Amino acid sequence: MKYFIANWKMNMDLRDINTWIKTFTHSPLFTNMKVLNNIEVILCPSNAHILFIKHIADIFHLKTGIQDISQYDKGAHTGETGAFQIKGLAEYCILGHSERKETSDIVEIKRGLCLKYGIKPITCFRNIEDLSGLSQENSILAWEDPNNISQDGKYREKDSGEIEEGIKEIIKNTPPTAEILYGGSVNRDNVKKINNINGIKGILIGNASLDPNHFADIIISCI
Repeated sequence: MKYFIANWKMNMDLRDINTWIKTFTHSPLFTNMKVLNNIEVILCPSNAHILFIKHIADIFHLKTGIQDISQYDKGAHTGETGAFQIKGLAEYCILGHSERKETSDIVEIKRGLCLKYGIKPITCFRNIEDLSGLSQENSILAWEDPNNISQDGKYREKDSGEIEEGIKEIIKNTPPTAEILYGGSVNRDNVKKINNINGIKGILIGNASLDPNHFADIIISCI
């Protein structure tokens, strides 16, 4: 399975998303009838738009993800979103994203709640040292190199050879059942080289996923 995850972060209102969906579903990815065998295209909007995206995703055979969940199961936690509330709406959840600066203990609590309610966790980590505090068996693990994350819409690309060496080290420190994703300044120009690196099972895409044509080009480059 190859994963292409669009993390929209706190961007786009409902009007923007409507435009995004119309453009994306009329891109060559769909108009050329590309068969998405063994590929999961996962859209991760803000919580306010989860229900709408779930409806759209079901129509176009896409998947829905949530950008985060609460560390609490349920109760008096104003402003939090519990995993139990997302069950049936999102198939995936991004955990421990570098922007949230969470400890591995918190990430593990959230991972347990995702599994409890049938949501597949995508656990982010910054370096090999971070892996020691994370569950790795049968996991989706997303490497976010802190030196390679786009900032303010500007890409900070890492040489694909360096990424390949990093992935080799990660594979040595994870079980065979772990699926390794890469995230960090991924765009249509560099994704093919990244995707071809042995051991990478998918891409976590931030800034470039806000442009529906750019996101579609990234997927087309890899299939």
